[in-house]
Amino acid sequence: MDTTGDDGTLRDSRRHQLAYKLMAHKVRTRTISAMTGLSRNQQRTLRRRWGITGRMRPRGSSPVSLSRFTRSMRARSEGASLAAICRAYGVLLPQALADISRRGPLPLELAERLCHAYETFCACFPEGKIQFEDMLNFVLGIAKNEVIGLGQCASCGATVLIDRLDSRQPTCGQCQPARTARGST
Repeated sequence: MDTTGDDGTLRDSRRHQLAYKLMAHKVRTRTISAMTGLSRNQQRTLRRRWGITGRMRPRGSSPVSLSRFTRSMRARSEGASLAAICRAYGVLLPQALADISRRGPLPLELAERLCHAYETFCACFPEGKIQFEDMLNFVLGIAKNEVIGLGQCASCGATVLIDRLDSRQPTCGQCQPARTARGST
C-alpha cells in the first residue's frame, strides 16, 4: 500500500496547524517560516483564510536580549521553570539545540515540541510576560551558554538560571531571602 501521498498531505496539515498556533501566539512571519517552511505568500493566504488581520500581527524584529530572564529573582525563577519545561519536552537536548541554532527550517517535530512547551509554560504562568519568540531566544541562549546558562542553586541544588556575566553564586528564589538574611546578621 503506497502512503507517500498521504504522508505529504499529513505533513502539510501539521505545518498548517503549527502555523495557526504560531500566529495565535503572535509570532513574526520570519520565525513562522523558519519553523514551518511556509513562505510569506503561503502565510498571507492562510492568514486571509483564517481571518487574521494585519493589526493582530507583531511587527519589527524578533527580540534578541536575554536580560529579561536575569533582571529580577522572579524573572530568573520563570526562566528556570521555562528551562525545566523545555527539558521535559526534549527541546534542550543536544541534538534539538543543534537543530535550533542552524539556519533553515526546523524539523517539524521539534517545532511542534517548542510550541507545546510554550503552551505548557503559559498554562503554568498565566501572568507571565514571556512571548514565544522570547522563549525561542532563551533556548538559543542556553544552547550558546555564553550569556545565560543553567546551573544549580548554591544552597539547595535546585535548577537555576545563571547570568554568565554575574560573578555571584547562583541561588534560587526560595534560598535567596534566607541567604540575604544570613549575610546581613
